[in-house]
Amino acid sequence: MKLFYLFKVSIEKSFKDVIRYKFNTISEILSLYCLFIAMFLGVKVFGSTMNVSPIELGKTIEGFVIGYFLWIIMLMVYENTAYSITNDANRGTLEQISMTNQGLHKVLIVRSISNLIINLLTCFIVLLTIMETTNYWLDINVLELLLIILLGIFSMFGIGLIFGGLALIFKRIQSLLNVVQYFLIALVITGQGSLSKLVASILPFRPSIDKVYATTLMGNKLSDFPASDYLILIANSVVYFTIGLIVFNQCSKIARKRGLLGQY
Repeated sequence: MKLFYLFKVSIEKSFKDVIRYKFNTISEILSLYCLFIAMFLGVKVFGSTMNVSPIELGKTIEGFVIGYFLWIIMLMVYENTAYSITNDANRGTLEQISMTNQGLHKVLIVRSISNLIINLLTCFIVLLTIMETTNYWLDINVLELLLIILLGIFSMFGIGLIFGGLALIFKRIQSLLNVVQYFLIALVITGQGSLSKLVASILPFRPSIDKVYATTLMGNKLSDFPASDYLILIANSVVYFTIGLIVFNQCSKIARKRGLLGQY
């Protein structure tokens, strides 16, 4: 019951933040849209310079659009936990939150899930705007897409918890978060089937990325995937989330021992 109340309050806070700080919300959507357009035009110009024909570019633009969509989701999820801790440390509320009977990790996880709901709405708005601008409309089944993302996104929560734990101890880890962005880009732009099945199963969120590419670009249905694919997808999510939780709790113990929760 307490967990449900925490989730309810977190959802309300997330929605109120979006509505109350409209300028920030609109700026965020615009910045994601402008970044895509800059990358899109950059690829076109670079492709022409490298004598890549427009036809070849046209064949890959759908993958570019959906890859950018997935990259935004991963970026928002893994950064959210670390930035949430940094913001609470700035406000001086981190120590109070850590003393709740729910525990700091539960508060952060519930907050991250609440923010994920808001972020998914933002991502779909950006995706629709991009498809309208580029005139490349993907055949998307929203429910299937959401199910694949939700099954796999806990691997990114795990990554977020690891960086959240580091933020508890080192406070400022923005430089490290920026480096991870490049790793996530490489994770997304690597085409389906270009990685061995073992490597694709081990990398975080990669099983979900492959499924999203298969459903949006190749027209596959969820029923087309064998049960073993779902087991790999769920196992990937569970393993990374468990590792993230263990690392976060260890970092939390170190931060408490050193008295770092009340400092910034």
